[in-house]
Amino acid sequence: MSTMHAPRKRFWEVAVAVAILAAIVAAAAWARIYDTRSQYNRGVANFERGRYLEAVVDFDQALRLEPDAAHIYSIRGSAKSILGRYREAISDYNQALRLEPDTAYFYANRAAARSSLGQHREAIADYDQALRLASDDVYNYVNRGVMKSNLGQHREAIADYDQALRLEPDNVYAYVSRGRAKSSLGEYEEAFADFDQALRLEPDNAYIYTSRGNIKFDLDQIQEAFADYDQAVRLEADNGFSYFARAYARADLGQYAEAVFDYDQALRLQPYFVGVYINRAQARIELGQFRKAIADYDQAVRLQPESAYVYFNRGLAKAEIGLSREAVADLKAALELAREAGDSDLITSIEGKIEELEQE
Repeated sequence: MSTMHAPRKRFWEVAVAVAILAAIVAAAAWARIYDTRSQYNRGVANFERGRYLEAVVDFDQALRLEPDAAHIYSIRGSAKSILGRYREAISDYNQALRLEPDTAYFYANRAAARSSLGQHREAIADYDQALRLASDDVYNYVNRGVMKSNLGQHREAIADYDQALRLEPDNVYAYVSRGRAKSSLGEYEEAFADFDQALRLEPDNAYIYTSRGNIKFDLDQIQEAFADYDQAVRLEADNGFSYFARAYARADLGQYAEAVFDYDQALRLQPYFVGVYINRAQARIELGQFRKAIADYDQAVRLQPESAYVYFNRGLAKAEIGLSREAVADLKAALELAREAGDSDLITSIEGKIEELEQE
């Protein structure tokens, strides 16, 4: 009888061992999932609090545990975009799309990063793909229209805004964007009619005032633009972009100290807004505060290391206080970036300044 029971005993022992091993594997898998979710959730919390650098670190950890999680690549890309690390963001969106090629918002996110690098045609191609996958997405029509306007294709852009308004007749962003396009065509009466309609729909929307102020600014109606920006700040005192716009108008009016105050407020609210550092530096130069201006350019370089203009302007500021060697180093860095971008006008300006400094 023992010879009959022995095989069953061995089978039972093997079954128990397999069950234990399976339990260990399952526990390890669940632990990895838990750790991934924990890191991801912490990253999302940091992202929502505006702690984008910390969020990127959290998403890095989550992706080490779960390297095929497309949504984590996507949100890490969004954090990097906000930090001005657009090429890295695009790489993340590429990875997300490799894993999930039929996700419309991955294309839309990549388009936004590409647009920040001035890659408007590539951005339009991404919005085309996004709309192929989700043809009723109003904001993709609006954003594609913006890209077309950036290329001077204002009529085509207006067609996109019209389509957005057919899908959603009360979309203020479509009205505002269409107003901008019409103003670029010199159709100012129709443009301001679109802004008026947007304000009828949302009279307390600071974005509309800021956008209308931009049109007035372009028309050299600086005081009227300032009034719109001021109203935007009153309506939305926690919006860094409104302070940024008002600061820009103040600087144009020669109110540089007041402009610096507004830039300070903008950075308090949007600490990764690289344009604020650049413009505050320019206002500080007008006030003769060159070292403070250089500190602003330092921060801009950290946030946007691919910008030739940032290096160029920092070089000019250093030259003003006699730091010629450091100035030339910045100008040469700017020259390399300008050549990569094919910016012939900037290349000429940089080369002229380098020659001037090297002859001193």
